[in-house]
Amino acid sequence: MKTLIRCVWFSLLVTALTAHSAYSQESLKIRVGNFFPNYYQDASGEWQGIDVELTRLLAETAGFKAEFFELPWSRGLAMAQNGTIDIIPNANIKEERSSYLYWIGPARYTKMQLTVLTDNVDMPINSLDDFVTICQKRKKSFGYQNDVKYSAAFHQKLETDTAFRNCFEAVSTNLNAIKTKSGRILGYFGEPMDIVAEKKKDPGYPLAVHPFILSAEPVFFGISKQSVSIPTLIKLYAAYEKIVENGTVFKVRQKWSSNGDTP
Repeated sequence: MKTLIRCVWFSLLVTALTAHSAYSQESLKIRVGNFFPNYYQDASGEWQGIDVELTRLLAETAGFKAEFFELPWSRGLAMAQNGTIDIIPNANIKEERSSYLYWIGPARYTKMQLTVLTDNVDMPINSLDDFVTICQKRKKSFGYQNDVKYSAAFHQKLETDTAFRNCFEAVSTNLNAIKTKSGRILGYFGEPMDIVAEKKKDPGYPLAVHPFILSAEPVFFGISKQSVSIPTLIKLYAAYEKIVENGTVFKVRQKWSSNGDTP
């Protein structure tokens, strides 16, 4: 991870050295959405959630006030491009976005992890082949969504392995949780922190996170090149290094994680 951080910072520094310093700012405008547990408002109207906590930690460690604005994802990106939003949390690095965003991070890792009934959390699944064994033994399938991108290995096996394909039931909407709760399927792949958050609200929530991780990828803080000055950018990067070194970023990740910080 340190190598990735250094590479991102090197790119930032090269760009920074060729840019013009802009105005000083006291607060940073941050895009959020209404999507639990990434971002949500508590009873007092304060924004909470893993991406809120991580971005607030970054901004306040750098000496800025964090101001949150609820916006659709595409509008948030457009506003970061024109400089009316300063930070886009939970963003994947893409070439087209790099034309208007600096990158700091990784902020955390998103995961596709197996979700099952609590009683099935010890199912012996350590590889994709194990899904076929369990499926045939229990005479039930697993679920997946047609419109979701899973790992390359998963999609390849789904296309080329008949036995594997027969062990998965496709749905067009997110009915996997409902079907798993009712026992119609054995489980599905999803973001583990969603289940962790549900269990915090309701300790009796029937689903649990299985140890099998299908895929994991880093997400970053996207910093607007249009609105964030070079001095502010440098403060933000220094703040990121500080929260990595003192461990506070890992504590926030761990709070929302089922089995640790790293993928």
